[in-house]
Amino acid sequence: MILSAAKSPPRATFAACSGCDVCALACAVWQQTRDVRLTPKGRAMGLQSGARAEDMVESVSACIMCGACMAACPERIDTLAMTLGLRAELAARGHSPLAQQAGDLAAPPPEGKTPFTHFKTLLLAEERVLSDISSLSSIILRLGGPAHVVVMEDVGRDIAAALEAGLTVDAQRLERFLAPLRGCLRVVTCDGFLHPFLRRWLPRTRVLGVGEAAIAHPEVRREIRGTDLYVVEARAYHADFERLVRVYDALRHETGCDMNLDLQRLAIPTAAGAIPTRNGTGPVRVSEQVRWILEGRHPRRVVVENLADGEAFRRERGLPVVHVAALGA
Repeated sequence: MILSAAKSPPRATFAACSGCDVCALACAVWQQTRDVRLTPKGRAMGLQSGARAEDMVESVSACIMCGACMAACPERIDTLAMTLGLRAELAARGHSPLAQQAGDLAAPPPEGKTPFTHFKTLLLAEERVLSDISSLSSIILRLGGPAHVVVMEDVGRDIAAALEAGLTVDAQRLERFLAPLRGCLRVVTCDGFLHPFLRRWLPRTRVLGVGEAAIAHPEVRREIRGTDLYVVEARAYHADFERLVRVYDALRHETGCDMNLDLQRLAIPTAAGAIPTRNGTGPVRVSEQVRWILEGRHPRRVVVENLADGEAFRRERGLPVVHVAALGA
């Protein structure tokens, strides 16, 4: 039985890890390295044995934060919180290899006029969407049109990078980001890393990924073909797995499309958006992730929720790619 989010028991800590290895089945780092020390199990067992963050720098830095391990864990361990906590310890002691990388990736945006956002849909778009007028227009159309959608200039990119690296986010900076989000109808994101944080910070606001918002439209679902590979944005999907697994199961049943889901119905990520991958410092290679996803599959087209994922398939295999919000637009 799949529990609803409202009735789910609280997440456990690393102390509950029994070493079952289920998390490794979904772990991109394990798939490419076969090194148990670099897996969530390796970190949990290390902590149980008294290891410090400094003893696990390579493991802590390798994680791509896709969230599959947390969705897979039978003990309901908050594996992401465990790894982020270790990253925070390293950063606080000046031992984090990701800290400088996070600062290089995103700087705080300049302060500007606060837009009117009450009862609006707010779009936190990735850089590729903002620079792709066709995709941006399609997403705005799917979310209700220009009269109802505010494309936020401040998407919290620097906040997401800092959190992923384990850095402390300045309280005033966080408030400047969150203030316009309060009172809106819903927040729609293209990158799912901030999803669990936004739901914690904005408990009265609906937060969803752009893919979920797009496939709610019948005209979009009608355009998804049985010969398509639909690539779910892994971070958003795993952040709300117990609910979204049913949403995407229904989509696959209705359209006949294939998806980047494994036998556990966990999303195999491209890892294109993770800090270690973007900087080329981690063990996970995007080309290998694309190969893993396509193994045994021969799609004619790739439908993506995140344009960074789409670029990976286009670059590595030359496959035609379309953003899900552009379907039927």
